[in-house]
Amino acid sequence: MEANLNKPWSKEVSLPVRSFITFYSKEADNLIFKKSKKITIFCKSGYCSVSLNWTISKNLFTTPFLSGKGKPIPGNIFIINIPAEKLKPGFYDLKVYIDVGEKQMVTDICTFGYEIGKIWYCLTKPDNFEKFWNNAKKSISTVPLQPEEIFIQEMTNNEIDQYNVKSACLPPRYDPGIRYDKIEVYKVSFSSINRLRVYGWLAKPFGKGPFPGMLVFPGAGYRPEPIPAEHARHGYVAIDIQVHNQEVDQNKYEKPLWEKISIDYNKPETSEFYTMYLNCLQAVNYLVSRKDVDSNKIVAVGGSQGGRLSIISASLDTRIKAIVPAILWGANFMYQKWAEKSNLKGSDGTNAFLPEYSGTIENKFISYFDPMNFAPDVRCPVLMNAGLRDTVSPPSRVHSVFKLLGTKDKKIIFLPGLGHDWSAEFDRYAWRWLERKLQKRI
Repeated sequence: MEANLNKPWSKEVSLPVRSFITFYSKEADNLIFKKSKKITIFCKSGYCSVSLNWTISKNLFTTPFLSGKGKPIPGNIFIINIPAEKLKPGFYDLKVYIDVGEKQMVTDICTFGYEIGKIWYCLTKPDNFEKFWNNAKKSISTVPLQPEEIFIQEMTNNEIDQYNVKSACLPPRYDPGIRYDKIEVYKVSFSSINRLRVYGWLAKPFGKGPFPGMLVFPGAGYRPEPIPAEHARHGYVAIDIQVHNQEVDQNKYEKPLWEKISIDYNKPETSEFYTMYLNCLQAVNYLVSRKDVDSNKIVAVGGSQGGRLSIISASLDTRIKAIVPAILWGANFMYQKWAEKSNLKGSDGTNAFLPEYSGTIENKFISYFDPMNFAPDVRCPVLMNAGLRDTVSPPSRVHSVFKLLGTKDKKIIFLPGLGHDWSAEFDRYAWRWLERKLQKRI
């Protein structure tokens, strides 16, 4: 539930006219297939096409292990029949090469899943993982909040619409579930670990409340954060924090001083993620401390890095009652390393079912922060999504978190054709889903 479009939503933005290649299946509209003898995928070309060849590789692998030809039918459509007995449970990249005449070849990729419920994921938790994070939670619990709050403005629905377009990369009013037509906006800050402060925007419905609280975690990057105005008019006291301990609306951002310090792989507390994770936990403490927040109705949402932080926070703090991590970034790092290493060697990866975990100092260090290792401790309801064409947060890595979640109340929505981007309809669904989950807590 965080917009990460490349351009603001505006009627003035004109999209380039271009031909598309689309993929679909009559067996599975989300391209997640069950056990079968054959998988059939249709490829429709927006070009005048002569023929189609295809290859299949494991998701993120560049060397294929299977190939064939598409069967042409009228309408620039090709039927791709894949022998399923050649596949193990997993995610795969189907690459097509379409001859469009005049010695020109057009390529595209369709990622699909096969028997994904049977995929096995191996945790990479260091032996002292629980002890390390229990000590971290104790450390942040002793830090006094020392909150500061500055009133900025009130905003009406029309003003929120304009703000969404100009500053939040959102359509003006894309969801009908607006609960309040006026909100209040504040700049807030509070103390965190190592004498640092966390800065953020807080937006709330007009009135005393108490209202449900929402943590809106940001995607990766050093930049100003948008006011969570849309979240406030949906009925939440919403806070969007700058997780790198910088002002929320600076003109220029650089890596903070604590990130420039040399990392000691023997001391995971020197990682930027350590500080970021504890900043998020302190944000929970801050929301709970507010009189206008119903402390029994705290939720967390975010896209990309924000999805990662939602998982981490819910794992470490049971006061979070529901989360919506979208296009979650950074999970199952060993799969990524496996693919990169195999690609350099020209290996297709079919000689192994799981990536081999090498317990180097660097890998152990990364394991302390991999969201996959936190997933078993998440007990609240979870709604996730995954773009099947996402190379930043590929489905082979996002699904590892979903599969290992400790809650039975979980759902993942796969989005064929979507890369590392925002889906309006997923957000609309997520708003209703959160409402149902919080209703159960009345």
